[in-house]
Amino acid sequence: MSSNKSIKMSEDEINKALAKAEKEAEKKDHKKIWVEKIMKSAKAYYKVCPYYDKKTSKCFLSLSNKCNRDGKYENCPVFLEFLDNKYQEFTSKKKILPLDFLDLAQSV
Repeated sequence: MSSNKSIKMSEDEINKALAKAEKEAEKKDHKKIWVEKIMKSAKAYYKVCPYYDKKTSKCFLSLSNKCNRDGKYENCPVFLEFLDNKYQEFTSKKKILPLDFLDLAQSV
C-alpha cells in the first residue's frame, strides 16, 4: 500500500527557499569571479608563482613543502586555497576586496 500524501508548501515558503538558494549561488559566483580576476591579474605580473622559491623549489604558502608544480600556479590547489582564504577574510571583516593581485599581496 502506498499513500498518496503530498507535501504542500505555501507560496511564501517556496519564495523564501528560492531567495535563500539564489543568495548562496550569488555568493559563490561572486567569490569565483573575484578569484579568477585576481588569478588573471597575477598572471599579468608573474610568469612563475610569486610564492615559489626557485632556489629551493619550496612553496611559501604551504611553508617548507616542495612545490610539485614547478611554480606553475594556474589551478594550483595551494594558491587557490590562499585566494579563497583571503576572500573569506575580507568579506568576514566587511573590507573592500582588492581589485589587483599587487593590492592583495600588499594587504598582508
